[in-house]
Amino acid sequence: MKLFSKLKDYNTILEEILDTKYFSSSTKNLLLSMIYKIEVSYKDYKIVKRKTRGREEFLEEILNVIKVYCDNIKTVEPDSDQAKMLIKNKVLALTNERERSILCYPTEISLLYAISDIEPKFFYMPSDFLFKNAFQNILVEGYNSNNIEILNNFNGWSWDTNQKKDINVLSNLIYQNLLVIKGEVFLTEWRNYASNKRDFLYELKYTLRTVTSNDDYFLSLCRILYRNTKDKSRINSLIKDKYKTLKAMQDKEKYLKDLKIKKEKSIKAIEKIDKILEDDNLLIKEFNKRNSKLEDMKKILNLKSLKYILVKEKQIFENNIKEADYLEKNTNFVKRRNELIQFLEIVSERYEQKEEIIELQKNFLNFIDKKISKITDRNDFIDILYEIRYYRNIMIFENKYTKECEELEKQITKILKKIIIKCCKLGYMKIFSMDINLNYDIINYAIDTKIINLEEIRVYFEYSKDEMTIKIYDKEIFEKQGMKKIENPNKQLEVKQKKMLKIFN
Repeated sequence: MKLFSKLKDYNTILEEILDTKYFSSSTKNLLLSMIYKIEVSYKDYKIVKRKTRGREEFLEEILNVIKVYCDNIKTVEPDSDQAKMLIKNKVLALTNERERSILCYPTEISLLYAISDIEPKFFYMPSDFLFKNAFQNILVEGYNSNNIEILNNFNGWSWDTNQKKDINVLSNLIYQNLLVIKGEVFLTEWRNYASNKRDFLYELKYTLRTVTSNDDYFLSLCRILYRNTKDKSRINSLIKDKYKTLKAMQDKEKYLKDLKIKKEKSIKAIEKIDKILEDDNLLIKEFNKRNSKLEDMKKILNLKSLKYILVKEKQIFENNIKEADYLEKNTNFVKRRNELIQFLEIVSERYEQKEEIIELQKNFLNFIDKKISKITDRNDFIDILYEIRYYRNIMIFENKYTKECEELEKQITKILKKIIIKCCKLGYMKIFSMDINLNYDIINYAIDTKIINLEEIRVYFEYSKDEMTIKIYDKEIFEKQGMKKIENPNKQLEVKQKKMLKIFN
């Protein structure tokens, strides 16, 4: 049961929590203001964003974090000496989970970022995934950026997409991709699931492969993760081993022969270990033998420690046998060799990071394109139209939105055109012109706005012999207008001029 599921007045709930905290009055007021602004903006945020949690779930989670994980909140002015740590780390806030403390600027956005950051997050991945730490860091920062968006971009009556300096652009971009690919529920469960029994990484890869029939997005993601990993030295040492293995696999006959010899030695080694473990005299003899060759600081402490060492060694030999048996089959041999080639291609760093990010987004858009082909429901079409509009207005680089990226422009246009054509054919959208390109231009111009609700958009035409003026309204509020040179608009348009028209039927 949710902690606050029966309560609706979140300001009152927060006040009750704050009565138990030793925060300053200014901090308490800031928290109350933060909750109020979230409540005011959430409806618009959910309409525009689509992939969001419910308002109640979002607010309850924030209040629970304040109650359980925040004991000390200190705000500092940007020009103060105390703010130097924030400036040095280029962050809105610094948090200490152990001490349950927060240091942040005195703004609602900074405070929401801090609360998001101090909240426990897991994002478990298999231990053998080499880019685990880098991916976890991106997901955590992406989650924080995603949370503060409601205050960054919404104010209760408008949607502001102006560039913000207080988000990690790459982390946010990847997190927004994953929201579309797997949804909010999946990412919430991944963040909160405190166990390694569920393989979320596999589920992500499975969805990508099911929709696109390839691993291109995930491989692009891995290339970016490798560039941004903080433990490259460890990965680079593994790379050398993998290069050696791939080189050895070029001579398949010799490689399998060497594996067979290794397997036979492993079988004999296991037999020897089993005998030692079953016979106390042999165990003591092995204990003395090993210690005689070790320095004092490295000697085995007791027989129990030796048993532990022998069991670990046995596991290694058993893995050698499994590996040899697995690679005896030609299909497995080819698969393993291809996996090595694929991995070494990931870490080759053939391109600059900017190119890798663009490639990642091309693969993301390919996922969207494939997904559209399977959609028939009106609501699903409207959702994905909102998602594409939203996607065009997020940053791909520090000084550029995705809609400004020339390398993605054709792909985005292709997807939008496909959605609009399907919606018109199925009767979900009004057909303004039988000329597919002109019809697309009109609808695209109409939806390329910051109007919150696309279904509230009204289109108004005025035209002469060779010119069309199109005006866009949010209900009755004028938004923008444009002009287009076309021959005989009266014949090319299927709608009357000087009339307010919806774009959705």
